[in-house]
Parts: sequence; C-alpha cells; structure tokens
Amino acid sequence: MTVAAPTLDQRLAESARYALLRRLMPAIRHNLAGSLQPIGMISAMLERRLQGSAPDLDKLGRNVSDIGELSREAATVCMNLMSWLAPRDVDTVAFNSGLVEALKLQATELSFRGFTLVNEAAEVAMPVGRAKLRSLTMASLLALSDAAPGPAQIVLSAQLLEREVLLRIELQPSEAPTSPQVLQAYRPLDWDDVQALADAEELSISRAESWVELRFPAADTLIR
Repeated sequence: MTVAAPTLDQRLAESARYALLRRLMPAIRHNLAGSLQPIGMISAMLERRLQGSAPDLDKLGRNVSDIGELSREAATVCMNLMSWLAPRDVDTVAFNSGLVEALKLQATELSFRGFTLVNEAAEVAMPVGRAKLRSLTMASLLALSDAAPGPAQIVLSAQLLEREVLLRIELQPSEAPTSPQVLQAYRPLDWDDVQALADAEELSISRAESWVELRFPAADTLIR
C-alpha cells in the first residue's frame, strides 16, 4: 500500500511539534530525574544499614516499603511525562486541572527568564482534549515570552462559552528587575509555529503583540 506524502501543512505542523518538544525537553528531563532521585537516596540508606553489624529489621522494612511506594509514584510521573512525547488524541482532561499541569512544567524555566505566571482560570472545569490544551498553551506561552522585550507577568484567564473554552494569555508589564536571558535549548518559537499547530488541531486562534486567545472545543467525557 502506497502511503501518501505529507502535505506542506502537515510538514509545518510536524516541524512545530518538534520545536516545541525540544524546548520542553529540559523541563521533562528535570522532572524525570526528580521523580527518581528519592529512590536512589532511600536505596543508598538501605545499603548502608544492611552493611551494619546488627541491622535494624524494622527500619529496613520501612525502607523497603518506602522504595516500593516511591517507585509507584515515579512510574506514574514517568508515564505522564512520556505522554508529552507520544500523546493520545482520545485523552481528555478538565480544563482547569489540565492547565495547571501544563503550567507546572514550564513555571520554573519561565521564572528564571523573569516571567511570572498568574493563573486566573481555576473555575473553568469543562472537559477538553488534553494534547490540544498542552501543545497550544505551551507553544503560545513560549512564543509570547520569546518575543517579549523584558520581564513580565503572564496572565491566563478563561471564559466558558456554550461548547468551548476561550483561553486568553496576556503579557502585562512587570516591575521586576531585568533578568539575564537564559540560553534556549533550541530555537525560539514564533507565531508561525503556533498557527501551524492550531491548524493541525483545527483550533481557532487570535493574537496581538501582547496577547493570544485560543478556543478549545468541549469534549464529551473525561478520559485519562
């Protein structure tokens, strides 16, 4: 069976997805390492106690139990982070919790660059596509911050419409002292990247120099 060659629009969307993932990979790698580090620490403690002349079996048992619990938690974290690399189109999430999850991934990196995230969208819980919410929100955040002349607040607000959520991301002036620009892990994202992703996901997008609005259609049910 002959596979049709990708169209130009499909290639542009693929390029934008790759650029976005390259920008997100430092944060993904950091979170992966953070989830595994406690296991290594408890394992080292367990090893030292086993080498003692009279190991305390109660403490050893608690260490083993801790390792099991931490391993399960780490597996959950790793599976969630891997879904950024290989998202499933059928996955949905409540808009507010999905937004918090996405912002958490980039909050530290943005703060190093002098940007403060202000999330005013906590009340909107309509189910939306998880991959769409992640990719368009992150791409828009990076495009706005990459083009910003200096530190700023990034304010996110949401409006619940009949069958969609309108997300507004806006840069607002900040009085914070200028921070040194952190070297990017990859090229800056621009609005052509965001538009290519929006077109691929069939989402509506509006923007100006200091803001962008995204419209996410409602999903029928929550599927995690």
